[in-house]
Amino acid sequence: MVNLSLIGLGIIIVSWLIQFGYMLKGQKKIKANFVIVYILGVLVLVYDGFVNGLINLAIANILSGIAALLVLIKIKLK
Repeated sequence: MVNLSLIGLGIIIVSWLIQFGYMLKGQKKIKANFVIVYILGVLVLVYDGFVNGLINLAIANILSGIAALLVLIKIKLK
């Protein structure tokens, strides 16, 4: 059985490694690639929460995803 929570968290970890890679190159600003991959991980967590009946957790993850989406919009509007 596939554990969607681990997949979602794994994707979020990858997003942080992407951002860290940019930082190692001296780029301190939040990058759109990081936010996009982060949002993908959050979407997996939202789906997992709903299919497992963890509605409060799914809603919390939706809020986290919305916050990340707002950051992405701000980055893209620069």
